[in-house]
Amino acid sequence: MIVERTQNPAHGDYSVTLPLKLARTLRRPPLTIAKELAAAMALPASFGRIEVAAPGFINVSLEPQWLQAQLTPIAEAGERWGRSELGRGSNVQVEFVSSNPTGPMLFSHARGAVVGDVVARILDAAGFTVQREYYVNDQGKQIRLFGESIRARLLGEPTPEGGYSGDYVAEIATEAKAKGIPAEAEPLAAFGITWVRARIEQDLQRLGIRHDNWFYESTLYQGINAQVIDKLRALGRIFEKDGATWFRSDSSKDEVVIRRDGYPTYFASDIFYHVDKFSVRDFNRVVDVWGADHQGQIGRVKEALSVLGIDPNRLSVLLVQLVSVKRGEETVRMSRRAGIGISLAEMLDDVGPDALRYFFLLRSADAQMEFDVDLARRQSSENPVYYAQYAHARLANVLNFGAGAAGQPALDQLSSEWELELMRVMLRWPDVVREAADALEPHRLAFFTDELAAVIHRFYKNCRVVTENEPLTAARLLLSRAARTTLANALGLMGVSAPDRM
Repeated sequence: MIVERTQNPAHGDYSVTLPLKLARTLRRPPLTIAKELAAAMALPASFGRIEVAAPGFINVSLEPQWLQAQLTPIAEAGERWGRSELGRGSNVQVEFVSSNPTGPMLFSHARGAVVGDVVARILDAAGFTVQREYYVNDQGKQIRLFGESIRARLLGEPTPEGGYSGDYVAEIATEAKAKGIPAEAEPLAAFGITWVRARIEQDLQRLGIRHDNWFYESTLYQGINAQVIDKLRALGRIFEKDGATWFRSDSSKDEVVIRRDGYPTYFASDIFYHVDKFSVRDFNRVVDVWGADHQGQIGRVKEALSVLGIDPNRLSVLLVQLVSVKRGEETVRMSRRAGIGISLAEMLDDVGPDALRYFFLLRSADAQMEFDVDLARRQSSENPVYYAQYAHARLANVLNFGAGAAGQPALDQLSSEWELELMRVMLRWPDVVREAADALEPHRLAFFTDELAAVIHRFYKNCRVVTENEPLTAARLLLSRAARTTLANALGLMGVSAPDRM
């Protein structure tokens, strides 16, 4: 039986649409089926009431006394409120950011960083054991070009075709010279990777993001690559053509795994990397956060895993669309190799981590978005993060003002539409966390937080908390504590601060 939240509060809190679905199969009017099912349903009297509505809905309304009774458990649960044991006993790896270590992080990479971080937070809140990983591409053509670009800058030569020309390359070259690094592409590339990683970690730390493990691609070429190729060859999936090594696909398009120059393709590295995750490190489930331009890789990686005996359903890939940056009427394009664009560090200086994180979660990761810098700076209700944080600060102020209030809470006096609305929204929080973890959709947190902030502001505007009625004051203070707990937990899972003062 599917139970859905109603769109219109006048129709109750939840609705069962099963009678409409059964009508054709049973060849009976849906309203008749609804009445019979409703008669068979048993709910505690204090929990809710059941009503049947045309053409065949069963609507359930939560009783105020049940809503009121949940406030103390919420307030007492604190940070535990909303957490669950959905994933208990299951270990999940979330691999995200993984920006090539050939230059400082651009702002365009930050959306995937936030999405991956919040997915990890949600899975952790749902009881999974989570490892956060950064995949360092320290092999291949781009790394060779990176080393050659540093060498060219060190020797005063032109940047090689397809190389890197940003000012940071000059910084690396200067430091490499000071440290006595040989003027050769390979050691310069290794030094450059270390230099870049340190700054990426620094930027991510400012954004509130950490990784448990930094996995280097080069480690895949210490045995597992040969094992995987040998196994695929034994399975009849590897063949040679035009001097390259190919993967034979069940689709009409075979894929190169080793180029004629001996370099493995990204596809080959993906196969080796995921075999390491599933077969060597034994993760039950893996979540990869990739840029939308990598969509074509998903099917072929899953096919290779299936051929190797690994259930491809254990791999989930979240695709993150591009972000454009709007400053007034200006739109900024980004390019690491040309050394232009907005760095993550620059944007953190401009609007701060809270605005970055909140704005990135306001839309589904697979939808393109425009980051409005002026709006992110604005301290008004038009700015979603300011609006949410101000709601928390208002509750903190109310609780501080009413700290000396005495009396037992008269929960039955919390009967206004604004109080009941606030309770109903708060009580959805555990469902939001579970559903976000199940669907791997972190934007659900921002949607909920927006709604919760709105009902908190309405409650604050229409219900004076500290009054001469001590039992009512105590009840509204309890409601404020529960609401503050819920909002703080929602902001916390988003990695956004919950200030007590604004």
